[in-house]
Amino acid sequence: MHIGVSGTDTYTDRTHRATRGRRSSPGPHADGHPIAVPQPAGQEDATAQEAQQTQGQQDATAQSSSRYPHISRSATATTRHSYASPKAYAKSVLSTTQFFCADAVFTRESNWNPYATNPTSGAYGIAQALPARKYASAGSDWRSNGITQVRWGLSYMKSRYGSPCGAWAFWQSRHWY
Repeated sequence: MHIGVSGTDTYTDRTHRATRGRRSSPGPHADGHPIAVPQPAGQEDATAQEAQQTQGQQDATAQSSSRYPHISRSATATTRHSYASPKAYAKSVLSTTQFFCADAVFTRESNWNPYATNPTSGAYGIAQALPARKYASAGSDWRSNGITQVRWGLSYMKSRYGSPCGAWAFWQSRHWY
């Protein structure tokens, strides 16, 4: 029996991408000049202060980036993102080539089923972790969250084979990875 995930389910994942709510400003006129937006009385000062604070934050981020070039600016904030499926998550974090390889491995191992269980070995989930509790290093919801399983599987592929394409090459010669 195939226990799958319906197309209406949404997987969520915490990623390290900064998103800040910014006010959208009106676009330019057809002649390219900005549209002037009248401010209510007393808000001119607040708008100027907000602009200074934003500039200060940008300056601080730029300094931080130059001091720590190995840390991406986006790694400083955590935002909740939704993905339609574990496969959509994998597509969002891999190049097209690496996704093709990961997809080939995960399709053959579990057909992207987060509940797939190998009756002989006990390997479990999308990446067929053995023992299954290895997924716990990627998140406590590993039993039912396909994204957690994919996150662990991609990390495993990178550490053991160098990349998803390295794992796929190994899989093609041995029919396991």
